[in-house]
Amino acid sequence: MKIGILVYRMSNVGGVQRITAEKINSWIEMFGYEVVLITKNEIEGPFFYDINPKCKRYNLSMPAKLSGGVKQYIKNIPQGFKFFLKLKKIIESEKIDVLFTNMIGVDMLAVPFVKTGVPKIHEIHGSGFVHNKKAWIWKSLIVNRYEKFVVLNENEIDYYPLNNIAVIPNFIYSSDYNYSRQDKKNIIITAGRISKEKQFDHLVDIWSIIASKYDQWEVHFYGAGITKALEEKIHAMGLQQSFKIFPSTTEIISKMQEASIFALVSATEAFPMVLLEAINAKLPIVSYDSPHGPKSIITDGKDGFIVPLNDKTAFAEKLELLINDELLRENFIENQKIKLAVFSKKRVMTQWNDLVLEVLSKKK
Repeated sequence: MKIGILVYRMSNVGGVQRITAEKINSWIEMFGYEVVLITKNEIEGPFFYDINPKCKRYNLSMPAKLSGGVKQYIKNIPQGFKFFLKLKKIIESEKIDVLFTNMIGVDMLAVPFVKTGVPKIHEIHGSGFVHNKKAWIWKSLIVNRYEKFVVLNENEIDYYPLNNIAVIPNFIYSSDYNYSRQDKKNIIITAGRISKEKQFDHLVDIWSIIASKYDQWEVHFYGAGITKALEEKIHAMGLQQSFKIFPSTTEIISKMQEASIFALVSATEAFPMVLLEAINAKLPIVSYDSPHGPKSIITDGKDGFIVPLNDKTAFAEKLELLINDELLRENFIENQKIKLAVFSKKRVMTQWNDLVLEVLSKKK
């Protein structure tokens, strides 16, 4: 079996790159499949996440995302056709059996027509909550040509007028951490790329509500991107001694294992990898009810707290509960054990393998 995986690039830091790397490694190590990674616009330098050296790589060296409104789609047709031809050549030369992609825009609409005898599976990593529903009415005519369109949780199904939807979550890629209460420090941790929808500035506001009561506690943020605005806000609120910013790190798991609470303040999340990482690091979680991923992972009041979206006061109250109640934190960690099984690599990758075998059986 030879699997093709088509993405924009793998050198960035993020949940999509993380889970893509883990899937590549799993296809090779768990199932013994050959994997061909095709990137559209890779940059020079090593990948942030390790990939099995058996994975064969191609870079199309083309402009990144081709997206936008109808006029922009039409304008991008020449580039889309060039992309079509380059991708077709690789699929044919490598004799790829099934192709996965998470591309959007014109790229997403071009892929189903490339080497039509090869099944295509589309993975959507963002939430349909932010999509233009009217645009998806006409997009669906093409997207239905994919053998399967995979979303991360059941709540996402309603956003897409498609008849080829499957639901497969992300997985916890490691669960062998030997937890010890002595490892934990008085740290609230969060992580992610700096972008508007991640709303890390909210956490500064939230911490400002309660910081004066907890001078033995700190908030640690690990992320990629320009942090100037966030740093300015922290200084303006006089929180620079307790709210600390660090660059992205390959050691994020060990940093999480040292913390005591994880916080997520995103505006939208389809199925945040970072919450699975937090569970694996034995961290009780406080999260906004971001459409719609967190509530697919966290059971409110049992292994974490889900608070109304953008309700900073409610978020601060839940943080206080966890700060003041070590037993509650321990109970949440104990109750997370079932999630380690539900979102295990073996269970989820078996779902992916079953999907591959299903689409290939229909080809015959």
